[in-house]
Amino acid sequence: MQFLSFLTAAILVSTVSAHYALTYPYWRGDSYPTQWNYPCGGVNQSVSDTNRTAWPLDGGALVFTPTHDHAQTFVNLGMGNNVTRLNITLVPAFNQTGNGTFCFKKIPIPPGLDIQEGANASIQVIQLTHNGGALYNCADITFKKDAAGPPNGMCVNSTGVGSSPFEFEGSESDSGDHGGSGNQGNSGSSGNQGSTSGAGNGTTGTSGASKTTVGILRAAGLFVVGLALF
Repeated sequence: MQFLSFLTAAILVSTVSAHYALTYPYWRGDSYPTQWNYPCGGVNQSVSDTNRTAWPLDGGALVFTPTHDHAQTFVNLGMGNNVTRLNITLVPAFNQTGNGTFCFKKIPIPPGLDIQEGANASIQVIQLTHNGGALYNCADITFKKDAAGPPNGMCVNSTGVGSSPFEFEGSESDSGDHGGSGNQGNSGSSGNQGSTSGAGNGTTGTSGASKTTVGILRAAGLFVVGLALF
């Protein structure tokens, strides 16, 4: 009996330690017990009625605290007051490596969205872990031209934290313009289905999503030359 109790406790500790939190914009709420629930880790938007972070009209910072050594990661956006469909890709799939604090200093808004002052939206971060589980978190924002950004010292990447874009089989050749919508995929875990990517950012090169990711990661100082294995 004591062994079973110890084993149960060990499993719970392992499960909790594998989760992650959004620290900027501040997450919708504590999702640790239900983080595998699509689309926002089981935290209802009513929790965040008074918990919206001002975010710049042209995009802003994102800070989260991964605890996995590596995880396939997506950053999506959904427009509206009570978002159920987060189908706009802010950062296409990339491999987050290392753990600690992971910060994008500036995630640009995809062209053509025509973001207006005072518009509400939600940012979704999805992590697919090495054991195949999908974990979700959301942060609710209001677009503001005078948004201040994260406090000093918050957007600093921990030692050893990095990232790399994914190359997928069947990527387009280097010739021609391959812009357009990103790939749609399901990232559900334990029967929960969710889209991992929405409308992609148009780019020219081997892969629209891959090229866009490289640009964003380089701007954040997070790009690692070569592709890390997932």
